[in-house]
This record gives sequence, structure tokens and C-alpha cells, in this order.
Amino acid sequence: MRLPTMVKGIIGSTVLLSALSTGVAVANEKLTFLEYTLEADIELVQPVISANIMDNEGNELVVIGVDEKYQRWLYVYGFKEDKLSLLDKQPIDPSLFRYDVYQPEEESEKLQLQKLYFLSADSLWQYQPGHPVLAAISEESTQGQINKVAPISSITLTPKADYISRGNFVKDINNDGIADIVLSDFKTLHLLLANNNPVSDLQTFTLQSLPLLPNIELTDSGAEYSQPELYFSDANFDNRDDIIKVGEGLLEVYFQKDNGQFTPNATFISVSQPISGVDWWKKRDAYGRQLDQSDLLYRKVEKIADINADGITDLVIRYTKSSGVFDRSNDYEVYLGSNKNNVLSFGRKPSSVIRADGTLTGLSFVDLNKDNQFEVVVSGFDIGVSQVVGALLSGSIDQDVYVFKMDNAFQFPKQANVTKEVELSFSLTSGQTGEPVITLGDLNGDGFKELLLSDTEKRLKIFQGQSGDSPFARSSDELAFTLPTEGSMVSVTDINHDGKEDLVVHYGRQDAKEMQRKVIVFVAQ
Repeated sequence: MRLPTMVKGIIGSTVLLSALSTGVAVANEKLTFLEYTLEADIELVQPVISANIMDNEGNELVVIGVDEKYQRWLYVYGFKEDKLSLLDKQPIDPSLFRYDVYQPEEESEKLQLQKLYFLSADSLWQYQPGHPVLAAISEESTQGQINKVAPISSITLTPKADYISRGNFVKDINNDGIADIVLSDFKTLHLLLANNNPVSDLQTFTLQSLPLLPNIELTDSGAEYSQPELYFSDANFDNRDDIIKVGEGLLEVYFQKDNGQFTPNATFISVSQPISGVDWWKKRDAYGRQLDQSDLLYRKVEKIADINADGITDLVIRYTKSSGVFDRSNDYEVYLGSNKNNVLSFGRKPSSVIRADGTLTGLSFVDLNKDNQFEVVVSGFDIGVSQVVGALLSGSIDQDVYVFKMDNAFQFPKQANVTKEVELSFSLTSGQTGEPVITLGDLNGDGFKELLLSDTEKRLKIFQGQSGDSPFARSSDELAFTLPTEGSMVSVTDINHDGKEDLVVHYGRQDAKEMQRKVIVFVAQ
């Protein structure tokens, strides 16, 4: 169904008069969207993914759901003759427990077809699209297939999974434009490096294994294993991304070679601060208990990447200080990297510190204006006794959203350039917590990202991006629709490849039953 939707502008007369008198600020044009709504005949149980996986106009919507018999299904929707239609559907075997697809950030790669992969305990599987016409007329699965493409060794040995979820195992790690596979088992990291074989429909790989251990957390009855968090960035100044794992006070690095593979042994780069790659609440003391929060100082690495576009990898650390459960703060320390004899190095003191009121969380780095320098978006809330009591009574707690913009000296300011407020809700009855919408996207194609924040359960505020010291307009546009309880279910993507990002909205189990089969797409005009 296609409905024209006009976003309501709430630009006040004072702002317009100010624009005319100063000649600096100008009123942005109101954003408009076309709204498409689809209702599936299955219950959607995982976030909708927008990806270019079919030879069809624009991106497709990848949907995972279950029917009334608890059979899992893959549904693929896309645009056909200006309608959002079902293009393919496939039953998902219960042995499959993860899926992922490469979503490139480079504009030149976004038009390339990508492959959708699945994991079972011992195999990698690839989805091959069926015939789009059949999906519209058949109640059965179409000619598409989910085929085995490679054997694997993993830390997930279950033959039949209780559920399936989005993973994070598909990435172009050697910068050749083709998505690779990254998987851990109990002793080794396995790289399935994609071969450039455009003739074959099924992807082939070259296997390389590295002696990189998974995360291991001891418990009273054994141990829990998980894939380590890896970073891919240049650490030896040869313009190739390397594999970096954070150790205790050091970086474990595997350098990329000329052939796109990686050195078999690690190089260790020391860091002057006592960093870790594991969150503090997963650490244990000598008694096997969580760390004492009454006297806690802890630095955990949040990001390893070039954040200031100088060609050198930088380091961002979350510095947690706590003197009790209700007296904890998180600062984010930014260490700009330097080249010392072709070895990546960081100073003992941070180049700048991102600090604001309350406990900070949800750090993200976003390039707001396509200058390849990252701005910071982070949330903060108070967790004092009075705030907790007030939240219990009202069922919600105020959450601040801060935006920090890097200056010409590559420094972040002591105070945020932008501060907004949203509301985080929770239910004492169900024990579940909602989350506000906090996301960014260039909805009008002008090169500046807009800030999208939930305002009420029925309204989304959109602050248009702009140049200057303040990255967003002071006044907002509004888009009226039923917002999902979990704000992360509102995503931004350029679904029709017109240079303007669009909104994809879906709903979860905290939302009304009639909404859990629905997807809404707002296509920016």
C-alpha cells in the first residue's frame, strides 16, 4: 500500500525572522515521504535488514519470522512496479542459528550485489534467490535455495537451535570489495577469504586460521566461550587493514600481507594505559565474583579506527569510575595515534575526553557531513536513588542525547555541541525495558545527516543537518506514526539508491500483537 505522507514542519516565526535578518540561518525545506506498509503472514522475530541481495531495483528487505507451526521462514521483499512485494520465501532449517550479510559503507560498493549467509554448527550456508514472480502466486517456497558452501569449525555445537538471530561474521576484511567470513572455535580464529569468482553463483573461499583465542569466561560449572571483538584498521602504515584484538594492556595485531592474507603470528603493541577488551562486569576477582563497584577504575576499548581522517588509527577508551552502584560515571578518552618508525603508537594522556552529566552509554561515531571526520553521539542518564524512585513511580526515566563535534585541531569540546532529551520506558510487570529512537541519516541527500529522536509514542522528531558549529537545526520536523517500543527497530537506509536515506520501521514482542507482522517503509522524496 502506498500513501503520500507530509512531514509537519514546526519552524517558528522567530527562527524565520532571525534567518532574514542575519543572513546565516535559513529555513530548511520540509521533508516529505512516501509510505509503504506491508503485513506478513508470519510473526517477525528478528530485525528487518535492508540489503542489495537480488538483481532487482534498489535494496531488498530481509525478514525472518515464524508461522503458526513455529516453522522459521526467510521472506525477501522488494520493489516491483512501484509496489513493495514479496519476491522470495524460503523455510529455514532449525539447525541454522545465525545469519548475516555484508552492508558496505563505501558509496561505490552499495550498488554491488551482496550475499546472505547462514551458519549451522559445522557449515556455512548461502542463500540463492528464487524467481521473484513465483513468490507472488505461490503459497509454498519458491525456487530460491539455501545451500551449503563450506565446512566450518565453531564454538556453537548445537544441532538444533532454539532461535535464529543476526550475527556479525560477514565483513570485507582484506579490502578487495568481496565479503569474507570470520569465525572462532575454541582455540583458533578462522578466516574464510572470499575468492573472486564471478562466474559461480556459490561463493568459494580460501581458508586461513590464526592462533587467536576466543573470549573465555570461567564459571563455577565450566566456562563460557564467545567470539572476540575484533577491529580492522591499519597498524603498520602500509594502507592495508590489519586484524586487531585488545588484550590486557596491549594490542594483538595480525598484519595483512600483499596477497590479502594475514601474518600467521601476532605482533604485540603495548599501550601505556591498563586497557582491556572485556567489559568490567564480565571480569571476576580472586573470589570468582564480579569486581567491587565501591572502588572501581576500569578502561575498556570501545573503538579502534581513524576518527580524524589523518590516515592514522586512533584509540577510544571507556573509562569507568565507580564508588558504588549509584555513583558511577563513564568518560570516553580519545587517544589519537601517531607513527613511530612505522609502528602505531599512542600517548599516555588522551588527546581529548568526552564527558557529560550522568552515566554515559551508547557511544557511536558518525560522520555527520561527509568530511571523513567522526562526530560523537552518546546518551547519558542519572542513576541516583531519587532518579530510581522516580522512575519506578512513573515507568520512565529521562535520557539525554549529546552530540560532540571535532574541531580543526582534532579536539572534542568539553561541553556537547548539541543536547537533546528523550525518554526511556520500562515495565515493572513484564520486567522489560523499552528504548528511545536515537539515530541519524541523510534524509534529503544534501550531505548532512539529520538527527532522529522519539518524542512520543506516536511522533518522531527530525532535526535537519546543517553546516556550521551547530550540526542540526534548532527546530524540528515531525513524522507521525506508531513508534516501536524498542527504538532500534527504526533504521535508516537508502532503499531505492537515490542518494536519500529512508526509514524502515518494524515491531517486536513488546508492541501490540497486531503490529508484530507489520513493516513500514518511509521513502524520502
